[in-house]
Amino acid sequence: MSTDLPLPAEDFTPSGPAGPGAGSLFAAALRLVRANPYGFLTTYDGLRPHTRLVEHLGVGEDGSLHVGTSPRSRKAADVARQPRVTYAVEDRGAAAYAVLEAEAHVEDGLQERLAHWKDDFRAFFPDGPEGDDYVVLRLRPDRIELMDFTHQVHPAPFGLVPAVIERGAAGWRRVPAARRAGPGGGGRLSA
Repeated sequence: MSTDLPLPAEDFTPSGPAGPGAGSLFAAALRLVRANPYGFLTTYDGLRPHTRLVEHLGVGEDGSLHVGTSPRSRKAADVARQPRVTYAVEDRGAAAYAVLEAEAHVEDGLQERLAHWKDDFRAFFPDGPEGDDYVVLRLRPDRIELMDFTHQVHPAPFGLVPAVIERGAAGWRRVPAARRAGPGGGGRLSA
C-alpha cells in the first residue's frame, strides 16, 4: 500500500459523531461496487466456504446485485442450502474495498434471466437466457464493511477497522466495527 495516500489529520471513527452517516457510507459502497464489476463471492456448503471470482450484473438502488450461473453450479447448490453469502469488491487504485454480507436467492424466471444477461455469456451458456442452464443469483446485502482511503473512510493511520453499516427495519444504520484485543484474542474492542 502506498504511504502517500491522503490521510485525515485526526482519526476517522466509524461509530462516532464525526464520521459520515449511514446514507453516505451506503452511497460510497454503491459507487465502489458499481465501478468494479468483479468481486469474490463466498458461499458455504455447511462444511466449508467456497470463494470464487465472479462478475456481478448491475447494482440496484437497494444494493442488490445479480450474478449469472448454472442451476447445477456449486454456487447455486450452496445458496439453496445456506443463503448467507459474502461478496467482496476491491478498487485497488483507490485503496478501497467493500464487503457485503447478503441473503442470496436463485431466481430462474425468464424476466430475471433476460434482465441480467450479457452476450459474452453465450460461450458458457450456449442456449442463452432462455435456456435451462442459466439462472441468476440475487444478493441483497444487509451488512456492509467499507474502507476507502481516497474518500478517507478509515481510521488513522492505516485503516485497521472499516466503517460498518447494517440494514434494519428503518433503513441503513452505522454500527461499530470490532476487532480482537491484543495478540491472542481476549475480548473485543470497538473502533
